Order: sequence, then C-alpha cells, then structure tokens
Amino acid sequence: MDTAALAAARPDTLPAAADAYAALVSAVERHHAAWTRETAARVHGADWQGRAADLATVAVDRTGGRLQAAWMELALVRDTLRTAAEAFRVARGRLAADPDGALAAAERADAAAAARLTALAATARSGAALTATAAAAGLGRLSDPREALNTALASLLPPPGARPAEAAAWWRALGPDARAALTEARPELVGGLDGLPARDRDRANRLRLTRLLQHPDTLPAPLRTGLQAVAERLARAEDGILLLALGAEGQGRAVLSHGDPDTADDVAVYVPGFGTDLAAAGRGDADRAERIRDAADRCGSGRTTAAMVWLGYDAPPNEGLDPRSAQVAGDDRARAGADGLHGFLDGLRAARPGPPAHVTAVGHSYGSLVVGLAARQGGGMDDVVLVGSPGAGVGRAGELGVGADHVYVGVADHDPVGRLPGGASVAGGLLLGGLPAAAAMQAAGPDDLWFGRDPAGAGFGAHRFGVEPGGAGAFASHSAYFDASADGRPSESLANIGRVVAGRGAEVTTAPHR
Repeated sequence: MDTAALAAARPDTLPAAADAYAALVSAVERHHAAWTRETAARVHGADWQGRAADLATVAVDRTGGRLQAAWMELALVRDTLRTAAEAFRVARGRLAADPDGALAAAERADAAAAARLTALAATARSGAALTATAAAAGLGRLSDPREALNTALASLLPPPGARPAEAAAWWRALGPDARAALTEARPELVGGLDGLPARDRDRANRLRLTRLLQHPDTLPAPLRTGLQAVAERLARAEDGILLLALGAEGQGRAVLSHGDPDTADDVAVYVPGFGTDLAAAGRGDADRAERIRDAADRCGSGRTTAAMVWLGYDAPPNEGLDPRSAQVAGDDRARAGADGLHGFLDGLRAARPGPPAHVTAVGHSYGSLVVGLAARQGGGMDDVVLVGSPGAGVGRAGELGVGADHVYVGVADHDPVGRLPGGASVAGGLLLGGLPAAAAMQAAGPDDLWFGRDPAGAGFGAHRFGVEPGGAGAFASHSAYFDASADGRPSESLANIGRVVAGRGAEVTTAPHR
C-alpha cells in the first residue's frame, strides 16, 4: 500500500456493509427469541416424557444454540467492518502529518481485517463455528486490545494517559473526515479528551448523551435523572451552552460551559462540593455558572467570559444519616478530583488556537479542597477563589501555585462550614446528621479547619472579600455565595467573584481577616 492507494481508498463503504450485517444480527436475534419463546419453551414446558421427548429436547436446544451462534458470528463480521473502517479513516486523515505511520497502520489494519473476514467466511461455509461457546470466544478475541486489528487502530489514537498537548496535536493532524468519523464512532473518546476544541467535544458529548438516553431503563435511577437534567438544560439554553464532558462512571460526570472557553478572554471554572450530583450540575450549579458569567460581564470591561460548572469527580454525597455522608471528612475524593481538574485546565490551554485566556478556578465547599489540591500541581489557572471553604489542603495561600496575591476568599459570618474544625467530635456529627450536626459540635473561631489553615484567617495570606453575613445559625448561608439580590443584580459575594473572573480582583470589596 502506498499513499496514493490509501488516499484513494473508500472506507466509507465499509460502514454501509456493517449496517447491513447489523440488520441481519437484529433479524436473527429476533428469530432466536421467537424460537426460544414459541418452540423451545413449549417443548421444555410440555408434560412429555420418554425417548422421543428426550431427543426432541436435545434437537430443540441444538437449534437454539446454533441460532444464537449465528447472530454472534454475524456480529463479529459487523464489528470487524466497523473497526476496519475506523482505522482506515483515521489513517487517511493522518497522511499529511505522518505518512509513514499512517501507511503502516493502514497496512496492519488491512491485513488483520482480511484475515479475520477470511476466517469467518471459512467457518460460515463449514458450520464449524455454529456453537455459542465458539462464537462467544470470537467476540472476546475481537474486543481484546491485543488483537491485531485493535492494535492497528490503537496505534493511530492517543495512548491512554496522553497529555492534553499530545491529544491536541493528534487532533489537529487529523483531516475533517477522520474527525467526523471518530466523533460518530467514538463519542466517548472525542468528548473526554482534554486538549480538544470545545465545540468538537460538545458535538461528541451531545451524541453520547443521546445514545445513553436511548435506553434509559438500563441506567441506575440517579444517573438517569442526572442525564435527563443535563439534556433538559441543553434543550432550553439560549446562550450557546457547551457540553465539554459527560460520563456515566461513578455518580456521573458533566462539564457545562456558558460561553466558548476557546475564544473567551476570561474563563471561570466553578467546582461544586458536598452533596453535588449530576442532576444538580445540570440544574442549580449550571445556574450558578451562568450567574458568575453575568457578574463578570457586568464589570463593563468589554471582555468576553465563559463560565462553567465542572463536575469531574464524585462529590461526597449528602445522605443525611447514612454513613456515606462522612466521606466529606476525608480527602480521597478531592485528590482524585484534583488530578482530573488539573488535566482539564491543561486541556483548555492546549486547545486554544490563540493566546491563553485568563482562567479563574472557583471552589465552593468541598470543591475548594479540589481546587486547592489542583492548584498545588501548578499551571492552568491564574486566580483562585475559595468560598465557604473548610480548608484548601494547604497552610498558606502562597502554596497554591498562583501566588498569594491571586487567591481570594469569601466566607459568610454565619456559614458553619467555613468554621468547621478537625476533630473527633465533628466526625461524630457528620455520622449522626451530616454537616449541620457537625457544625453544631464545632469550637468557636478555630484557626485550623478540617482541611488546613482557615483561608479567611490572616495567617493564610489571601485576600478576603466581602459577602453577606447570612442568617445566624442558618445552614442556607453556606449556599448563598452565588445568589442574586432581590433586584436581580449580583449579591456582594457574586459581584466580587465576577470581578476576580474579569481580571479586576483589585476592585473587590474587602473584609477583615479572622
């Protein structure tokens, strides 16, 4: 094979052939189900005994097994054609950037697909593979990443754990047809790769969302509710909201951006905390991101803003008396989330075609610990905002990687979480009644909070900005940092967050340190 042959290849004909086999798979599956229901079940359920009954049962079961094997063998052909088409399209899309690598991978894919199809044709003619066990083994081999066809395709894709800059370079080297084919065939890959353009990820994630919701009854109820909330948000949004990430793992993953981070001057990445689930990310937390964007736009600097809610981790659940609520007392989830957030922020920078944006990470509650741990890894953010924080995992603002002068802290006077100290009594409160009970057991005015030194204290070294005090003893004050005033204008807290996001942190209203 040479570059002319690969350029002239017509891999687009293979998906059509795969679709034809897919139709056969569905037809044989239906026939197998009907045979099982209308014939095999009647024979097994009949009050029929004797030699003839035994022979009939064996014959019926043999036929059922052959029907099952037949649709599995057809599925092997279908999947072989689809994988080969994907490999050829990506190889052709990489010809300009890496002709030698593209040709080598295409040749491997061609040889592997031909060998697989030849073997399938031979077993179809002889009937040797018409046992369910053999067919299942064939399906298992085809899904093995070490299988030749899969190896050829993998050589054309970013390796697992590829850095965002590597993923960005790989995507830019692909032709438009290869990008479109990968988006259609692998939306979970394209949508989940940090470093790819925001609008490309959005197309892939919307496709994945549609496919996940095609069979909602197969999803766990909380995940189904969350995905539907995200879908509803996308359907009614009028400001070009982008779905930058979507996942069905854990409690669900989603990143929804109001505005395009690839072109905006200022980008805010809001990380929610304790009790946040996928449904909240598509509803109230997406509202908060939108309000952050509006508050930044009100600064009147003429700059454009993109603000997003980032739910790329499993936030500790708010389960009331359930012991799982006590997971908020540990930092395991925050550490896992910090790694994901760091990669995502690196991806935002790698994806931009022009100069980097001014990026502000906004962490609320347990999300402030996620932001703090990510900031310690360095890069990706210019300013850090911590609100309602039980600690950011550090002793001083200067440890957050952006410089102490770029760390801003807001805490309401009556926010119990912003005064949550470490200690066995608080852990007991978490187990007995969640954060409200833990707050009731706190000591007044601690300098050390649950996850490090009090960010609002003078010793931490951050800017403390003004927020509304909140109602005395009211846990609701912990959730009020992103609220608007009665006249629809941003509250003091939200306005100050907007100023930092807009690059005007020097204009925040100040509050004395504790």
